[in-house]
Amino acid sequence: MFFAILFLLVAYSSLFAQESEDSDLFEFNRFIVLPVGAYAEETGVVLGAGAMFFIKPGSNDVLAVMTSFKKQTTLMNRYYYETEHWNFLSYINLANWPTQFFGVGNDLDENKYEVYTLKNIRIPLTIGTDFLLPKVFQGKFNYGIETDWEYITFDNEWKNSQRVGIGYNLKYNSTGKDDWHRKGSFVQFRHIFFNANRFIWKNLDTRMYIPLPFLPEGVLALGSYLEDFDGDVPPDRLAQPDGVGQLRGLKKGLLADKTSWVLQSELRTHLFWRCKGTLFYEMAKVGKDIAELNDNKWHNSIGIGGRFLVNKENKTHLRGDLSVIDGKKMGMVVQINEAF
Repeated sequence: MFFAILFLLVAYSSLFAQESEDSDLFEFNRFIVLPVGAYAEETGVVLGAGAMFFIKPGSNDVLAVMTSFKKQTTLMNRYYYETEHWNFLSYINLANWPTQFFGVGNDLDENKYEVYTLKNIRIPLTIGTDFLLPKVFQGKFNYGIETDWEYITFDNEWKNSQRVGIGYNLKYNSTGKDDWHRKGSFVQFRHIFFNANRFIWKNLDTRMYIPLPFLPEGVLALGSYLEDFDGDVPPDRLAQPDGVGQLRGLKKGLLADKTSWVLQSELRTHLFWRCKGTLFYEMAKVGKDIAELNDNKWHNSIGIGGRFLVNKENKTHLRGDLSVIDGKKMGMVVQINEAF
C-alpha cells in the first residue's frame, strides 16, 4: 500500500518574498520561495525547496530542487511566457533517480518489479502562435512546433540513448489565462516523432469548465487525457498516469503500456479567505493498443483537495490532494497549479 505525507511550510518568517503593495503578507506579486518536505514508499523522506516567479498574468517560472534519503535527486525548471500572438514553454529536468519498473500492464501489482537507476537530462520546448490565422480565430486557436531532447543512462540492461523528438501541436483554448478556470473549454492534439528507437507519441487532451452559480466561485471541471505510442517504446517512456495530475495518489509506473486513457472530474469552490476546496473522481487504464484498452478495466481515484491562493493576478494556487485508489490505496499530492 502506498502512503504519502507531503507538507509545505507557509509561514511568512520562512519565506523569501517581497511584500505586496497592499501590505497583504500572503500576496506574492513577484515571487515566492517555499521549503518542501515529502515522504513516499518509493522515495523515503524527501527534502528540498521550490520557487515560483511571476512575470505577468499567465507567464511564470517555476524552479524546484529535491533530494531523498534514498539518494534520489531532481532539479526541474519550467518557464512559460506569452505575448499577444506567441507563447513559449520550456522545461529543464535533471535527475539521478533510483526507482522501480513494474512491467507492462493494467494490473496494480506492487510485488513484481525490477530496481534500476536512471540519470538523465531532458529539455522539452514548445513554441505556439496564432499568427496568420484569420482574425476571428486569433486568441483561441493556436498551432506550434515541439522539440524534446533527452540524454539518459541506466544501470541495468536497458540501452543508454540520446533521444531527439520533433513534432507539432494544435490547440483551442477559451478558458482564459489564469489557474482557476471558471468557464470555457480546452482541446489540444500533440504528435512527436523520435529518432531513437523510432517511436511516435500522440496525445489528445480535452477539458471543459462549467460555472456553478450556487457555489462561491463554483466550477465543475471535466477532462479526458489520451496518449498513444507506436514503435519500439523505451520502458521509461511508456504511457502512464503520473499520479500527480492524473489518477492522483497512484505510484507512477504501476500502470504502464503503449496506450493510456485518463478521465477526470472535479468540483471546485471557494471556502474562505484565500482557501478553496475540491472534490474529485478520476478513472484510468492502460493497454498495448486502443483495442485492448477498450477491454481493460478502469482504476479509480476519489478524494478531496485544499487550495491556497498565492497570487491573485494569476490565480495561482498551492494544491494539496488526498485520495484513495481503487478503494484501498491511500495517496497524497502537493503541487503548484491545478491538476487539469
